Amino acid sequence: MSVVSFRLKRLARALCVALSVASLGSAWAARCTEDLTADKPLAKGVSKALPTPASKAEPESALEPMAQLRMVAKEAARRSSALGAARLLAEAADSDLTVTKAGLYPQVVLGGGFSRNSQTVAGQTLGQSQITLGLNVSASLYDGGRLRHMLQYQSGISDSAKLGAFITQEQVILEAVGAALERNRYRLQAQVFQQYMRKMGCLVDALESIVAEDKGRASELVQVRKTQAQTELQRDQALAQSRQSELRLRKLIGDAQFPSDGISVPLATVPDLGEVNRLSERSNEVLQLRAQIDAADGYANSITSGQRPQVNWNVGKTELRQGGTPVSSWQAGVSVSYSLFNGFSDAAASQAAVRRAQAARAQLDELLSTRITMTTQTWDNATSAFDRARRYVDVLRDSERVRQSTIQQWAQIGKRSLFDVMSAESDHFNLRIAYVNALYDGYQASAQLRSMGGGLGNWLVGE
Repeated sequence: MSVVSFRLKRLARALCVALSVASLGSAWAARCTEDLTADKPLAKGVSKALPTPASKAEPESALEPMAQLRMVAKEAARRSSALGAARLLAEAADSDLTVTKAGLYPQVVLGGGFSRNSQTVAGQTLGQSQITLGLNVSASLYDGGRLRHMLQYQSGISDSAKLGAFITQEQVILEAVGAALERNRYRLQAQVFQQYMRKMGCLVDALESIVAEDKGRASELVQVRKTQAQTELQRDQALAQSRQSELRLRKLIGDAQFPSDGISVPLATVPDLGEVNRLSERSNEVLQLRAQIDAADGYANSITSGQRPQVNWNVGKTELRQGGTPVSSWQAGVSVSYSLFNGFSDAAASQAAVRRAQAARAQLDELLSTRITMTTQTWDNATSAFDRARRYVDVLRDSERVRQSTIQQWAQIGKRSLFDVMSAESDHFNLRIAYVNALYDGYQASAQLRSMGGGLGNWLVGE
């Protein structure tokens, strides 16, 4: 009788433990699920950025997403020292063009002088003063087209320098927009990891109560704590990457109001590939190479023209007063010069200029063919990334149903193990990270595609 009584007591105690575990599991499932719904970035489609709660230390921008993008572009262009240097080089090239244009006009030189000489003869000193005033006008009468080709060369150099400034501006804007997107990407990753860590924290609290009733489940508590620690490391890594991106962004735009996560909304639309390819043929890089080709052609022709006879005209007048006696004279004439031999330097210089022009044409052909491939690849990356994000939306819905069912079944007596619960949670949060990465891969590719087409700067600020 005592043996039967002892077994009944053990059975009753085990049943109480099981009921306690089930009760704790149900309470954990309800509490932790409710905690996460307040700030969980649900999949709402690729046309909107994931919602993120405003930070107390860093309030979200009140500007519209497009206005935020424009602010980033303008601030980056305004603060860039590299862009300032490129613009100064463009101004210097324009000044060189003005110097070359001066050869189209006659050169007028006004000169004068005063001198006094003295000499002593037989103890008597004789002195005489001389005042000279002269005006000389000269110009090229015929140069074989050398000046015209030099103007073509300097004009090409000037255009290339101006386009180089636009290229630098585009690079600066693309870098700033990319830094803003990367910052927001890692912020959202850190938020997802934080929510995962909180979920594991809820599970730790529940298991601590369960282990207090059933010591045999202590290993489960150790496993959950390990997962929580790993998730904390992933969150800290995402936060570190976010800070690094923020430092890059701060370097580019200073202490201006930082953009919110919604800055990516205008980039959710992928430009038409045909339109991008059409615009890329008139991109600044292509126009710069064409300007360099014109400059190389002009320089080669100017060297060839310089080997022809050079004819100049000259008119001058001189007024001289010597010893009180005025003397007036004038002169006019034409001079002709022709180089017979200069050690073959002109031929070598002309050949070098022709080779540079040929090289620039080869570079242009390579750029046009490569650009088509690059735009096609980038367009495919953008569309593929957004397509993955759309598919992740459906997978996330299924994952949400699976994890909720697993939690409920685990909360009941023995229908699911803790490892089933942790696997469902891990799969769900990893899918959310993959969803964030797919979205921001699409945003980055969309920005690059606009840059390779009409230009991200033109799209944002019209410059």
